[in-house]
Amino acid sequence: MISSQVSKKQLLPLCFEVLAFLVLLSSSGPGGPGGPGGSGTVRANQAAHQAFSTIDSWNNIHPFLMFDYNISNPAAVAPRYDYVSGASWYNVSAFRSTNPNISLTYYVPFHRDNGTFTDYNALRSLATWKATHPHWILYKCDRLTPAYEYGNPNVPLDFSNPALITWQVQNYALPASKSGYDGILADNLNLQNLFGACGTYDKNGKWVRRYTGKANDPQWLQDVITWVTGMQAALHNLPHPLALIPNLDPGIALAPTDPRLQPVLDHIDGVLDEAGFTYYGTGDLTGNTWLLKYQLAEYVQSQGKPFYSVNNFTSLNSVNIQWALASYLMIKEHSCAVYISKTQDYGNDAWQQEYQAQIGTPLNSMYQGQGVYWRDYSNGVSIVNSASKATFTVNLNTAFQYVDLYGNPVGPTVTMPPHSGLVLLIQS
Repeated sequence: MISSQVSKKQLLPLCFEVLAFLVLLSSSGPGGPGGPGGSGTVRANQAAHQAFSTIDSWNNIHPFLMFDYNISNPAAVAPRYDYVSGASWYNVSAFRSTNPNISLTYYVPFHRDNGTFTDYNALRSLATWKATHPHWILYKCDRLTPAYEYGNPNVPLDFSNPALITWQVQNYALPASKSGYDGILADNLNLQNLFGACGTYDKNGKWVRRYTGKANDPQWLQDVITWVTGMQAALHNLPHPLALIPNLDPGIALAPTDPRLQPVLDHIDGVLDEAGFTYYGTGDLTGNTWLLKYQLAEYVQSQGKPFYSVNNFTSLNSVNIQWALASYLMIKEHSCAVYISKTQDYGNDAWQQEYQAQIGTPLNSMYQGQGVYWRDYSNGVSIVNSASKATFTVNLNTAFQYVDLYGNPVGPTVTMPPHSGLVLLIQS
């Protein structure tokens, strides 16, 4: 799901002896229009564990990279970015040589075979898994077909099996720790059973049904919670601790305090949100769904954890880019970065000229007025109309003269079509 190239690399099925971890929980109460904003620092407050700290994103726009497999000179592009999701092992030193503060995660799918540490394509065949660990294979309810995901050949594994996590840590996390990574990107951490997984065979060859095969399965969700708790503990206990940063998909829009989601959020060290504000490039979020995404990002950052917003589009133009950036500027606190590209066009230097906008620091939290959402910055304003059908014409603050991201004068009114965003800068 996460990449046409890396989609071959998907596994991370496991679970350790469960430990309880306290997480940092700081409040981020809403501020009214014109409320005071803080000043940025070189480094943001650390995430819930010392394994992972992020560049402070308080000032201006902070982009990140999704993979790097098409980048020939990582050292040249590293200063532009805060984070590389799924950085290649052979590029770690190059990224760090020109940006010592950049955060790097190693890619491992949630519960599918992932080859070897240095070769994602060295997948073990189904026959190999049957010969070595037959009771680890996760099958559909027909008891014959492995519960393959996304059409990929990676064998799906039983992440409720505590024995798997030791193997996973030894084969992927420990080498990543020794190679200087900051964390593990656990791909496709789905809270729903999306591919009809049903059960396994035990060591005696007896069928053990664990799941219903349907998307909404309480046992599946409980096993996910158990897995993130155990995996986070295992990563934090490495000699060089690693953070757990999953590509998290609740499946449906949930409030961050929903009991189906909060236990997961409380046992991870950050969120990669591949769905973003465009739901994987299939269409812009609107209404309450957009608002729940805002709440999710705010909740994660309130815990001192990073939130990485991926925004895919079938085509890139100024309208789409401004939708992503205006939405991002609503959620951006001290630990938030943005990625914008054509759908799954990962692995490239995805720099957009709009990232250079000097909008400054937030003066308040997001607020609603004239039918749209606003957030004031020290050198501009972000506006989002999240309505699915309604258009609003709004009045700008007449104390300032504004230009858009392309230098065009704007105001004193602007028209906001359905699900649109606008980023304006104060003209000096």
